[in-house]
Amino acid sequence: MPNFEPTARTQIHRCAHKASYDKAAIYQALDSIPDCTIAICDPETHLPRQMVTTHWRVGDALYIHGGIGSSFYHALKSGAPVSVSVAATDGLVLARSAFETSVNFRSVMIYGQFEVVADPAEQRVLFEAFYQHLLAGRWQEIRQPSEKELLATYLLRLPLTEVVAKLSQGMPDDKEEDLQPPSWGGVRHYVHHWGAVEEDELSHGLARPASVANL
Repeated sequence: MPNFEPTARTQIHRCAHKASYDKAAIYQALDSIPDCTIAICDPETHLPRQMVTTHWRVGDALYIHGGIGSSFYHALKSGAPVSVSVAATDGLVLARSAFETSVNFRSVMIYGQFEVVADPAEQRVLFEAFYQHLLAGRWQEIRQPSEKELLATYLLRLPLTEVVAKLSQGMPDDKEEDLQPPSWGGVRHYVHHWGAVEEDELSHGLARPASVANL
């Protein structure tokens, strides 16, 4: 799996040692962090706009979906240049000085333009991949989108070509003068996970479907 090549927009200068173009590490971050922030310069007002949404990845492309009535999605569909960011905090790095105290994190920045996926058969395949990513097996247990619902939804693809990650992991990196006299340092980890399942009133007394029971 070849890595991404740095570009003028993805070349990191500040804390360059934290930059990563490793495709496997970037895809792991995209697959494990459930939402992203999409930023554009509004083509009508020329002011910055952004939106947070759920994404999923299939191969070398990132996908999102939204209603055709949204002006933001219409701008994306029309080819507005975008930057897409994904980020997660993994821990508080408790150094021995205030200046060196920091956080462990994973972040990814993507540049490009979204394109419309218009073929209904391809849309269904991609939506199934989305549900499989959210909860394996759920797609087969529920009613799938109707033709009318598909017509009311934009399914957009962003090719992953101009991408960079910025990663910070590990223990405190204290200066020599802060190590004497000895004092405590370490990391308080921040854990991301799904919580318990809660059924709605109509589900009382019903067996949980396999996709939920297997959680």
